[in-house]
Amino acid sequence: MRVVFNYDKNNRISQPCTIALGTFDGIHQGHLQLIEELKKQKQRYGCQTIVYTFLTHPLQVLEPEKAPSQIMLLSEKIKEFSRLGIDILVLNSFDHAFLHQTPRIFMDQLYERYHIKAIVVGFNFHFGYQGTGDKAFLEKESKEKGWDLICVPPVRFEDKVVSSTLIRSFLSEGKVEEAAKMMTRPYCIRGKVIHGYGRGREMGFPTANLQFSNRKVLPKSGVYLAKCRLNGKMFWGMTNVGRNPTFSAKGLSIETYLPNFDGDLYGQTMSIFFLTRLREEMKFERVSDLTKQMKQDVKNVKKLIYISNWLC
Repeated sequence: MRVVFNYDKNNRISQPCTIALGTFDGIHQGHLQLIEELKKQKQRYGCQTIVYTFLTHPLQVLEPEKAPSQIMLLSEKIKEFSRLGIDILVLNSFDHAFLHQTPRIFMDQLYERYHIKAIVVGFNFHFGYQGTGDKAFLEKESKEKGWDLICVPPVRFEDKVVSSTLIRSFLSEGKVEEAAKMMTRPYCIRGKVIHGYGRGREMGFPTANLQFSNRKVLPKSGVYLAKCRLNGKMFWGMTNVGRNPTFSAKGLSIETYLPNFDGDLYGQTMSIFFLTRLREEMKFERVSDLTKQMKQDVKNVKKLIYISNWLC
């Protein structure tokens, strides 16, 4: 996949192409349906596939204080589009010039720079100044200019329309299993293992303290069953997200105990996949009470691991 950082808005491709337009804030079932339609048009016309999207969420320009936390960082998004077999990913900076662009100007610039055979959008896609460009506008354009418009209908999960907003909501409630179903994969946070306070080791449960991006959505505080990837290998883990209230710690942390790992983790990059929430984060009056609870947590985790391996 070729990645184009289209800062000057001047990217041009002479070969015929089919284009998907959207924000792609995280890649969920709805987005995957859109990508499938994009591939169908590629087979039909024998042309290249382009995902035309943004470097950052538009709200970071419109209302920075309201900009949502990210389900996928840019690097994760690039990797996922590559895995999905997209030919070209065009990443545009959303600035005030882009914000005030009319639908007419936006489409004319697309025509000037790309030989469009088809455009694929979601059911609620809007574009241009104040979102005045919509499905009706695109339908009129497609008839006049002779390209195909594919508008992908909504995908539903438990009678709710799958969206990045809904996924963020589930994650903030600790409903990682529901979020995984909408994303078709467990939610992941990736980072480098750094030195913590060493409390877990003193208690007999050495934990990997993750350095993570503050732009990522954090699951609700609590203890989770997780799978962790280290150097291409997968390990079961028990992950705590929270503030360590027993120790009156400051700031949020993500700490993972790996029952079947023995070695030095410091400096290594680890990916944590959140599978299910075990319990709330709790404050204990004595460290011995916390240790007792962690022993019970490990027993619960091992039971779940046994069931999961048996089902596999």
